[in-house]
Amino acid sequence: MGGGRGEQDVLVSLGADLGRVSALLSAQLPRIEKLEAAVGAGEAEAGLGGSRPVAWAELDPAAAVKAWDELGVWVRDVLVPTVEPSVRQVPPCWPAHSWGRETLSWLHGAYRQAYGPGGSGFQVAEWHTRWVPHAYVAFDAPDAAQGGFCARREHHPVPGADRGRRLKVEDWWEWFDRARAEDVDRRRAVSEG
Repeated sequence: MGGGRGEQDVLVSLGADLGRVSALLSAQLPRIEKLEAAVGAGEAEAGLGGSRPVAWAELDPAAAVKAWDELGVWVRDVLVPTVEPSVRQVPPCWPAHSWGRETLSWLHGAYRQAYGPGGSGFQVAEWHTRWVPHAYVAFDAPDAAQGGFCARREHHPVPGADRGRRLKVEDWWEWFDRARAEDVDRRRAVSEG
């Protein structure tokens, strides 16, 4: 089966085309790998440390420990010194209530999105002007801590305490440690039982 000049020209042309396609594919591989890494990172960042919210009801004990710790560090190192909430705006007993944990958890998630790698000045402005005030409103709801106090008498401060003073870490940290331990113990009992 002899090949004529036309067939050789076709083979040469196909070889050149294959070379160009190979070069294009090679040029795209770094971009594809970068996209794969970004998609993989997004999946790994669901919840803890990432931009997706923490689904508290779905956490196992180990993940709950990490979520509590991350939330506590953020409240201590970012929320309290940045927005300086009063004890009326964020009651010290917030960790002892699911509404407190959930509210600060979603506020933390919004913060991560605003200040994260994909964030923008508009998201930062929205965090400060929209989400922080909405969190305060959520805390002031009738079924939460209306007027700065939850319904539990044992959570109320001593009579005459200044409800307008700034929240300090020492106001809520004991509540935090207790709530974290109780939540993790409950999760362990459920997973073992």
